[in-house]
Amino acid sequence: MPVDELQGIDIEYRLLHNIHFSLKRGEVLALMGPNGSGKSTLARIIAGLTLPASGEVIPLDHGKKLSWQNIERWQTIGFIGQHPRRQTIGATVAEELGFGLLNQGHKVSEVRLRVQQLAHEIGLEKQLNQSPSSLSGGERQRLVFAAVLALKPSFLILDESLTMLDSRSQERCLRLLNTRAADMGQIWITHDPELAVKADRLLIMRDGRMQDLGEPSGVLNNTRVCREYSIRSLFPDSTFDENGKKPDTKKKKITQKNILEWEKTQYSSRLEISQKVKAFEFIGIVGPSGSGKSTLLESAAALIKPDTGTYYAFGQEITKTKNDLRQKVRLLLQEPGEYQIGRNAYHEVFYLQSRRIKKERFNENMEYLKAFGIPENLANRPLENLSGGERQKAAIAAALESLPEVLLLDEPLIGLDLNGRLYIQSFLREMKGKISILYVTHDLSEITDIADRLWLIENGRLKLDCLMEDWFKHREQLQRAGIHCPKANQQPEQENITN
Repeated sequence: MPVDELQGIDIEYRLLHNIHFSLKRGEVLALMGPNGSGKSTLARIIAGLTLPASGEVIPLDHGKKLSWQNIERWQTIGFIGQHPRRQTIGATVAEELGFGLLNQGHKVSEVRLRVQQLAHEIGLEKQLNQSPSSLSGGERQRLVFAAVLALKPSFLILDESLTMLDSRSQERCLRLLNTRAADMGQIWITHDPELAVKADRLLIMRDGRMQDLGEPSGVLNNTRVCREYSIRSLFPDSTFDENGKKPDTKKKKITQKNILEWEKTQYSSRLEISQKVKAFEFIGIVGPSGSGKSTLLESAAALIKPDTGTYYAFGQEITKTKNDLRQKVRLLLQEPGEYQIGRNAYHEVFYLQSRRIKKERFNENMEYLKAFGIPENLANRPLENLSGGERQKAAIAAALESLPEVLLLDEPLIGLDLNGRLYIQSFLREMKGKISILYVTHDLSEITDIADRLWLIENGRLKLDCLMEDWFKHREQLQRAGIHCPKANQQPEQENITN
């Protein structure tokens, strides 16, 4: 049965209050707002994964109300969430791409051809026989994206689904979306203004309420309005601190002692590296999806062992019997929801404290959490009820609580609103020169004014090692690798925006 419009009427659920919206096929809506404002909750309600306390989502065909009982919502509405690992069920990439098509009744021969085509379109043709669990975060996201789009839904919801992709992978996905643009309504939940500005309309969620701000570019070019809503503007915010001032970029004297060292190491053909990290260095690590960046962080934390070569940490060779770096090295992965074990944010962050210490330091602990944007009402809420950005804040707070000597960060700003990003970047500036930091990202603007050195990894090899202050000399090489580079001489507009 055809559906050409969705309308949300009087939706109420937990933080959501009297939500109204409309989405027509062929239209793209960008949905932005602070962490915990209700964006992902609304997405799950539209997709039918959560039922509202009151109100409803109404499908329409040329203005005529339709009944969901006569519509397969899973075919009509495609949903791609923040955590691709949770959306893969196939044993192989090929099986994942073909699963939905087979359930729609397509012939096996047709599905095989379509799977080959999809894999080529998203750049996974060489991984068809691999398990989705063996893919990088960005590769898994592309896989889920293609598998859902293959079902040809009338409406598609992307919940931060393009954020962890390098620019080349992002462009691949956007090209696929463009081929279906006229036949599909889309909602892009994002903190990325570069994506949001491509939409037809900009919706803002704040405190569970929705506001339609109309055409996105006028809003996203205005830094004052963006700060009011805690969303990023098209003007790069990484150049300024939370007070709008240029950060202190004076170099701190770095001790020459090597703290981490890879000596001709190879990791399951995914990474080959010989490098050293000095004490108190801040190293930015960039590269396309699947290049080996996350593998490098896992090796630094001794979670994986080299097939050949030797890895040293703090002057000691790391072996199967001597590999406990938990007290000195902390790793923050891309998807914190996959490894958080506390029953709420408070217990997750202070997991290593005894029950007695937790009670004695309760007030002190709460002040620590508030500094990361986690007030008491969120600290006591089950982790599964927090937004992706709120879980990310809890993961960062937990990683830093024990003041490790080495901090390994894998895309730490994914899912964070403007205020969260600014706080974490400010905190990292304070930590610079006190601990060693390895920071993986696809967006160079996050670290151009913080990092000391820059590593570019492609195809499991280190292709560039330079001082961060010299990154612009390698702009073309970085852009060819799919890295988002800061725009030169971009200035914000300051005129008033009427809502």
